[in-house]
Formats: sequence, structure tokens, C-alpha cells
Amino acid sequence: MIAILMAAGIAIILSISFTRLLIAFFARLGKGQPILGAEDRGPTHHMHKQGTPTMGGIAILLAAFVGWLIPHVRDGLVFSDQALIMWLAIAVLAGFGFLDDFLKVRRQHNRGIFWKKKGWITFGIVVLLMWLLATQTGVSETISFTRAEVPGWDVSTPVWVVWTALMVWAT
Repeated sequence: MIAILMAAGIAIILSISFTRLLIAFFARLGKGQPILGAEDRGPTHHMHKQGTPTMGGIAILLAAFVGWLIPHVRDGLVFSDQALIMWLAIAVLAGFGFLDDFLKVRRQHNRGIFWKKKGWITFGIVVLLMWLLATQTGVSETISFTRAEVPGWDVSTPVWVVWTALMVWAT
């Protein structure tokens, strides 16, 4: 429990401290969000967002990773396969989000990857990563709506993969 609180505290402090610095850095580079105007049939009430830096999620994810890593770096501790696969999933999805933001900035247009394509690609990535989690780590494939010690539904691996992929994709 102390490691969890320590990780959360470190992540919050780092996120609050460095997100503003990262935004200022990207603003100095001129890597801001392009917004379509009325001439492009875009909403004019979004024009105040013009130039707002994208990619702020980098600071949040790095803060979360460092916050998780610091309490776990001690003698005798082994990183679990489940945690490493979850961090792989976070890194892959963050990379996909970075690609979307990069395309927006590169094209000087507020559309990166088309939203339908982005949704299906994200779902496919999540299915692959949840399949890896289910088949390589022995994660519990019981679906419970309250908490882990209350009996739930024991489901097959494909059902669990689709269920968890839908949960991740929907959020």
C-alpha cells in the first residue's frame, strides 16, 4: 500500500511540475494545435485554441511511469509480467496518440488520423495486447462487477480478451 501511495504521489508531483514546462517548450517551438476556421466549415468558437500545444500526454505518461518505477526499484523486487505488458500497452497506445498529434502538427491541420480509422486501429492494438496478457501471464479471466474476491463469471480467453479490449477501448 505504501508503494502505491508513493507512486501516486510522485506521479502527481511530476505531472503537475513538468506538464506546464512541456507545454511552454512546445509553444516556443511553435508546435501548436491548428484549428479550422469558418472558411473550412469548422466551428469558430474553437479558434481560441489555435496554437495550444499538443502532446501534453507525454508529461503525464512519463510522470506515471517514473512514479511507478521509483517505488519498485529496490532489492529483491521482480517486475511482474502483467505490469510489464500493461506498460507495453500504454507505450504502444501513447505512440499511436503521438503519431496522431504529430500528423496534426506536420500537416498544419486539426485532423490527424481519421476518427473511425483511429478507433478501429486502437481496438485492434488493444485486442492484441490483451491476448498477450491473457496467454502469457495467467491473468484471471473471471469477470466480476464488484471486486475480485466476489465470484464472477469465468469466461474463455477469447471472451475475456474481447471484454477487456472493449473496456479499454471505451475509456
